Amino acid sequence: MKILIAYTSKHGTTAECATVLADRLTGGNEIDLIDMKCQMPISAEYYDVVILGSSVRMGHISKKVKRYIKDNMEALAEKQTAVFLCCGFPDEFEEYVNTQFPKKFNPSLGYHCFGGELKPEKVKGIEKLMVRAIRKSITEHDFEDATYTGSLPEIIPEHIYLLSDKIMGR
Repeated sequence: MKILIAYTSKHGTTAECATVLADRLTGGNEIDLIDMKCQMPISAEYYDVVILGSSVRMGHISKKVKRYIKDNMEALAEKQTAVFLCCGFPDEFEEYVNTQFPKKFNPSLGYHCFGGELKPEKVKGIEKLMVRAIRKSITEHDFEDATYTGSLPEIIPEHIYLLSDKIMGR
């Protein structure tokens, strides 16, 4: 199978997830792993499977991912297609899917949340202050609220494995 994994990553989390996914799919497949910040991938029509990944920043996915979907809508509808998001707030995943993607875009392999990270050492400037404030807020949350887990966001490897198994028909 010829597989495209195209992603955008601001601080490396989405790139890390894309690499783990590519490693799980390598057995006998031809994988094009493309960072859309550096180059745009060729048309989806040249692939058997297309996987698009984006970080979520301030509630929005990458404009480059949106553009690729718009430019390849017909070809994507004919392919096995999946989208994965890396976000610091997985509880908001459904909202991101509902607000950030065209309603007529329906990836056959679904939308997937691979989790996210809030690591101050990966960011600079005002973002570092924001990440520190968010982390502090999470760790100091009122733990009497039964709906709150108190844990920091993290990558969810099991979700990456589930998508790779789905692609491979396992």
